Amino acid sequence: MRLKLKNRPKNVEVGYRSPRAVRGFHPSGFEEKLVFTVKNLDKVDPNQIVRIGHTVGSKKRLKIVEKAEELGLRVLNARGVGMDELEESKKTGV
Repeated sequence: MRLKLKNRPKNVEVGYRSPRAVRGFHPSGFEEKLVFTVKNLDKVDPNQIVRIGHTVGSKKRLKIVEKAEELGLRVLNARGVGMDELEESKKTGV
């Protein structure tokens, strides 16, 4: 790799980093906010998107998704345990 031969992977060099203005953003262009409870949603701005923590269980995950819909927030990983129940409840109106 050090010799930069054709059949070797490229080394990371100056110029591979993204511009400072877009660094750390989601590819959709929004800033991500990690959420573990429903109370965390109050701190999220409309120009941010929500990612639910991986340790959150299905009951709390359902509550977070419902509250995010009320606030008009987008949830990146809404598909998960218990999401089928949420879709069924929307269809039946319960």
